[in-house]
Amino acid sequence: MTIEEQTDEELVRLVLSGERERFAILVDRYKRGITNFIGASVRSPSDVADLAQEAFMRAFAHLGTFNAALGKFSTWLYHIARNVVRTHLGKSLRRPQTQDFGEERTLEGVLADQSPCADPASGILRTEAERDVRAALAELPERTRTVLSLRYYDNMEYQTIAQTMGLSLGNVKTLIHRGKIALAEKMRARERDALEALPAKRSIVGTSNALLFVL
Repeated sequence: MTIEEQTDEELVRLVLSGERERFAILVDRYKRGITNFIGASVRSPSDVADLAQEAFMRAFAHLGTFNAALGKFSTWLYHIARNVVRTHLGKSLRRPQTQDFGEERTLEGVLADQSPCADPASGILRTEAERDVRAALAELPERTRTVLSLRYYDNMEYQTIAQTMGLSLGNVKTLIHRGKIALAEKMRARERDALEALPAKRSIVGTSNALLFVL
């Protein structure tokens, strides 16, 4: 059996049996998801990195408490990350700030066409669209933003999201449904604002060109 074929639970057993280096495989599997999860509530990239590291350190230190009969390793790990975030926010005495997505966590990074014949203009359009999505998502309430992030960036199942966030399955479904509607409305509002700003921009450009001609 290859490393890729080994389940999380099998790797945990190997780590506990003395093959401590196997824990690095679990870190590689979940570092992106845990970083994204923490980043949904913590703005500073340096804080996100530190808290992600702390979450994995806690997981390693308490690995013996993991019980596969009670749930998946991923759910257990996200619970630890959630507690790390709560502790951090409690110490800082501030409310969760707006999401500041890292460069690797972007729609263009997930959907970009990597083929040699990819159209550069399409990449530019994807980048601009992703910026709009990130900005609109950042305006949503923290819990809604986190649920949407886990679902659509981390591809997490509804039940796992519910277990990770301590919510009922119904609440998760409601948050995602309402969140998608709210996000779509904010995207439409941004599009309207952009269209309304076009005449003003054209007027400024026209005035500048005229001044250059006179000069």
